[in-house]
Amino acid sequence: MNFAGYGECPVKETVRLRSLFTFFRKTYSLDFTFQGESHDFYEVVCVLDGKAGITAGKNVYTLSAGQMILYPPAEFHAIWSDYGSSPEILIFSFRAEKFPEIQDRIYALMREQIEEIKALYSAAERAFVLEDINVKGARSQAEAEKIVRRLEIFLLSVLDTGNGRTEQAHSRSGENYYHIVSVMEKNLEREMAADFLAKQCGMSVPALEKTVKKYTGHGAMKYYNELKMRKATELLKDGKSVKEVALSLGFSDQNYFSLRYKKWAGVPPSTVGKIK
Repeated sequence: MNFAGYGECPVKETVRLRSLFTFFRKTYSLDFTFQGESHDFYEVVCVLDGKAGITAGKNVYTLSAGQMILYPPAEFHAIWSDYGSSPEILIFSFRAEKFPEIQDRIYALMREQIEEIKALYSAAERAFVLEDINVKGARSQAEAEKIVRRLEIFLLSVLDTGNGRTEQAHSRSGENYYHIVSVMEKNLEREMAADFLAKQCGMSVPALEKTVKKYTGHGAMKYYNELKMRKATELLKDGKSVKEVALSLGFSDQNYFSLRYKKWAGVPPSTVGKIK
């Protein structure tokens, strides 16, 4: 549209953060390991010093100083000290109204980007009430909003550099883990025992359990059931009925599925997709 000879150039908004959950910076011990989790918001992990092992879904990575990984909502992830180092790590997590689809996973940060995220954390300590890892509230709404806008610019600058990559770590153990989770994902419609899973993966049960425990912090069957429940959430949000979801995941008894899901999620499956 023209206004008295002026032209208008619309600019598409691609990143808009709605809220923060965590924002912290820590140096971890040589034997640090964090049992994995998943949640319905984004998380960014920046390694400032040392090396960190990372599980992201069924992939395993090693991040060195100056690298960053971005987890999308609902992706299982875990982290640990790697290569005999005590890594210094900065993490923040957020909910986004708008965010581009993630193609690359690991990003090499430029020096100015590293300095900016460090400065942002220092500013966040003044603008927010930070308790341990959590953002509990804003001391100043104006300053808090400035930090959120700067975080948006930081993320845009990282995503726009072309310094991202997707390849996973190529250790034998990491490849075994990828294969195990792939077999789990292909068999979510059945009730599977550890010996059957181990046979499908060409491994012994002890080797299976050791590999899954290393990268998830869970036993093999517990992680398999975790995948089932996450898949159930996805199907329920897509509008599938509780009965349809139960049957598609190998539960002949809908009530038993509902009990299992409520224990896992804290809410009945019938409410998923209806909670705003």
